[in-house]
Amino acid sequence: MFIVFLVAFKSVFSADNVTIQKKIGDFLTEKKYNGSGIGIVIKDLQADSCLVRINESEQLNPASVSKLVTGAAALEMLGTSFNFITSVYLENPFNRDSGVVKGNIYIRGGGDPGFTAERLWLFVQHLYHNGIRRIDGNLVIDDSFFDNVCVGPGFDEDSTSRAYQPLISALSVSFNTLAVHVRPGNNAGSPVFADLLPNVNGVSVSVTAVTIAAGKNGALNVETVSSGKKTSVVVSGSMALDDEPKYVYRKIWQTWEMVGGAIVSQFDENRIKFQGKVVSGITPDNLLKKAPFYTFESEPLPTFVNHMFKYSSNFAAEMLFKTISSVLDSTQGSWPLGSSKILSWWEQRKLPGTPVIKNGSGMGNSNRISANQIVALLSYVWGQKTYMPEFVNALSVSGVDGTIKSRFKKSPLKGLVRAKTGTLNSYRTSTLAGYMLIPQGDFAFAVFCNAVGNGQYDNWVVQEQILEKFYSCLK
Repeated sequence: MFIVFLVAFKSVFSADNVTIQKKIGDFLTEKKYNGSGIGIVIKDLQADSCLVRINESEQLNPASVSKLVTGAAALEMLGTSFNFITSVYLENPFNRDSGVVKGNIYIRGGGDPGFTAERLWLFVQHLYHNGIRRIDGNLVIDDSFFDNVCVGPGFDEDSTSRAYQPLISALSVSFNTLAVHVRPGNNAGSPVFADLLPNVNGVSVSVTAVTIAAGKNGALNVETVSSGKKTSVVVSGSMALDDEPKYVYRKIWQTWEMVGGAIVSQFDENRIKFQGKVVSGITPDNLLKKAPFYTFESEPLPTFVNHMFKYSSNFAAEMLFKTISSVLDSTQGSWPLGSSKILSWWEQRKLPGTPVIKNGSGMGNSNRISANQIVALLSYVWGQKTYMPEFVNALSVSGVDGTIKSRFKKSPLKGLVRAKTGTLNSYRTSTLAGYMLIPQGDFAFAVFCNAVGNGQYDNWVVQEQILEKFYSCLK
């Protein structure tokens, strides 16, 4: 009798699976989302069983859902306690009585994605507290932890100065971007004011924007342009008297020059006299064999996975992507080596098929992965006790924070979905993948939309409705 009950239960459960699959399929047909370009998988993590499979094996452009692969690989291969190190070496012995650095000072980057303006200030404060008062030699910026390719696959498809496509280098300040703070003047006709965070020696600011009367629609344009080996900030257009001051984030067009200019600016503000020049170079082997004069540790790795998931930081993703190969292979980090390392990890973990992973962020038209492969990854991570909590905690919460803060606001799934979004408007790509943590159980899902629907908002609505329909089938 007990055996009969088990068989009957299994048969009802299978019938329910068919019903769920049919309802999702019918909904897609109604919305004209069927056919190529749509990929959906929903998996019951407890039962280890997929309840919905629609075009699950087609490799599609995942956009920023690629960051799930980068995050999982980094957490597993580098470890949750991993810190990025920025090291300081002095060419000659340091005289602590005089505080004078005779000869060059080398700043060697270690791929820290969190070397922000605030932490740069702290870094220079620590140099001051360690006794440095004057530097007679050059400031040598050593970013050789990575190769010298700063524009990754997919990043060369857009030439604007927007901050989501920064240059990538092993020693980078403030995500290789400038925060341009703009505010209106006191009267109509007054100039608009612009300030930089961080301040960078050598960056010029040109402002032609003017203040207009309150209530009018100001049209402000903030761009950065490359002028030889320098970046210039150009602020044009207008701001209304009653417009709120704000920060506008723009990429910097140089790497080591940006870092050097930002450090020298902090030297000026923190009573360290600098007599030399900023140059690019490599720390000599004889210095690397010795202990650094000072080491500056980043926050732990999960902090940057959080940036990468909740705020979809392309910068954090690519810094982690290149760091994986640099740390594990003891060579200069690069996009090809990062790709090779992650694909080897994928194969060793017996994850299905071979995705196309050219970069860590999903930027551009470079990566390809299927809904089935992403759900397999999420299922694998769910079983990894050493880093699963950090991984899940880094994901955006539906209707609460991150990139899905404004989504699921009126949905029964508000607060019950942890997910990563992906959006590439130029490729008509919108993706969503993560976990549904609902009373009926824990589920991994992926919903990929490539060149279907009538735009980003429609795709968002359909993705939300698919998950809601699945949820209603289980109630």
